[in-house]
Amino acid sequence: MNEEYIKIISIVFSIIIAFMGWIMQRKTERIKIMENQLSEKKYAAYASLVGLFYSILKDVKKEKDYNQTKIQNNKMLEEMLESKKNIFMYGSDNVIKAFNKWLCSTTKNESKEAQLDAFLDFMIEIRKDMSGKSTKISKKDLLINLIQNDDEANNFLNKISITRK
Repeated sequence: MNEEYIKIISIVFSIIIAFMGWIMQRKTERIKIMENQLSEKKYAAYASLVGLFYSILKDVKKEKDYNQTKIQNNKMLEEMLESKKNIFMYGSDNVIKAFNKWLCSTTKNESKEAQLDAFLDFMIEIRKDMSGKSTKISKKDLLINLIQNDDEANNFLNKISITRK
């Protein structure tokens, strides 16, 4: 009789363990799905903001006329507000802090160098967040991408390192 109880108990425990394993697997799958959805929204928010910056850069290089710039500025303001909302919702803590630092630098009448330095810090934080907390891209790499001139990038980096001291 004892052997029958042991067989029944082992079968019941096996069923319970299998059921709990199935539940854990389902929860793990749901968590992965939610993380993927969050990552997609985060990356879209980052891409939107970087795209907005490059639109501004393109307009500055084209030197658009006043009326066209006014219309474009209204559109860019709407995009910036949307980007701010998305960064607030989906950005990592470090990205939000770097974003706020950059935004504050633009309203404090800081030098263009200080604003660009804060922007570069922001871009590096975005890259760190997207790649899992590490990036080999430096401010100089980002500057060369923006201005396409190694000497000007070095001059800028020297200028901001002097002002930080």
